[in-house]
Amino acid sequence: MRKALAPCTVPEASVLEIGCGPGSLVAQLASEQPDAEFVGVDVDPKMIDHARKYHPRDNLRYELADFSRERPTVVADFAYGIDILHHVHDLAPFLAGVHASLRAGATWLAIEPNVFHPYIFWSQRRMRRAGLDEDHFRPWIVEPKLRDAGFAVRDRGYAFLFPGCVQRVPEALARIESVLERFRPVGGSVVYRLERLSS
Repeated sequence: MRKALAPCTVPEASVLEIGCGPGSLVAQLASEQPDAEFVGVDVDPKMIDHARKYHPRDNLRYELADFSRERPTVVADFAYGIDILHHVHDLAPFLAGVHASLRAGATWLAIEPNVFHPYIFWSQRRMRRAGLDEDHFRPWIVEPKLRDAGFAVRDRGYAFLFPGCVQRVPEALARIESVLERFRPVGGSVVYRLERLSS
């Protein structure tokens, strides 16, 4: 995230986290970029309350908003969201809300579970059978909707060979992880770099 964020956070830039949850990631990024303005947005009031209580910063604010129905009070230069799109049931109004919250030419980094990764596929199936609001991210459905909403896909890659539950990766595998995870069935997440078009 830091690598992607660095060129986008010039002094006075506005950075938006879509689906900030408890706020720890956006707070960490805000602490590392004190000259930028950060906004964390989530639909869950308990998450926003937690973030405001435990992760306050001078250059960071949290807002309760659902992009499908309302807009946060920011027009950002850069946005990111992790594991958000595959939870959105009606993408068109959500994407319209994100589009309206970004400046023309802004970058949106969207990271989603890779349906082609065997562990991710079966893990999501298991969560869905358990009654959780979990579904696969289907690029062949989402990518045309992104384009229709005014976003250009500037880059698509794969990352995170090992699931987050793996605390220690064998040294030999760690050395080749960044090479292996570029292949579609190997990276646990698909990573999009999207550009908000002017129209």
